[in-house]
Amino acid sequence: MKQVVVDEGAAFVTFLEELRFHYDDLRPDSASRIEEYLATVPVWPNQFLYIHDIASGQFYHKGFAECLGYELDELTADFFVRNIHPADRSTYFNVSKALLSFVLAHAAELVPFISTFQMNYRVRRLDGRYITVLRQNTPFLKNANNEVVAYLSFCTDISLITDTNRIKWNVEGPKSETFPQFLHNHLHQQQPLFSEREQHILRLVGQGLSSTAISEKLFISINTVNTHRKSLMKKANVNKTIDLIAYAQENGYI
Repeated sequence: MKQVVVDEGAAFVTFLEELRFHYDDLRPDSASRIEEYLATVPVWPNQFLYIHDIASGQFYHKGFAECLGYELDELTADFFVRNIHPADRSTYFNVSKALLSFVLAHAAELVPFISTFQMNYRVRRLDGRYITVLRQNTPFLKNANNEVVAYLSFCTDISLITDTNRIKWNVEGPKSETFPQFLHNHLHQQQPLFSEREQHILRLVGQGLSSTAISEKLFISINTVNTHRKSLMKKANVNKTIDLIAYAQENGYI
């Protein structure tokens, strides 16, 4: 059982890290607006919040010390892997991944603070005690392409008003009726042939970009790009770029 939790946790962290490759422009430009919001938004002692800057992969946070007892210099996805109640982790991981996939797929229709998601789960305080929190989410920032680039999670300790250990969730707003299908896909999906990062590079290859151009666009080394291209070729069982592109087109990758 412990190995399953470790594998699920590692897969969740990798999923979050690879979301940033959904964007064509990986240069973060949301920091100042996020920091301004955190400096002004009021948080009660039984609340904490975090904003996931999806495009940069960074988490901004407030209230973790007051509510949970953790003095965090930096918040990472590993925090949730370590501190969510073991009985809640699998559901938390799957629902959270489905939610983010839903957000990226329907970004154009979603409206900040109108499109909302709620879920309860248990998280461990620094003193070892688990509390039940209600997590409320909404798209926070969009870019010029109408893509959601930052996502807000506002969490409240509701332990004093509930004793249920059952996780529940609810989605409100445009396209909310499609969320169950996203969750079903994550619960039953097969492991994709290509990783998110490989798929992003594959799309750029399909656009005719050279390894040098891809390297400059994604701010990664040309060696990293070539390593991914070799992996793509091997997985697709082809030896030429033209054949890789044909494979990608035939299988719906581009």
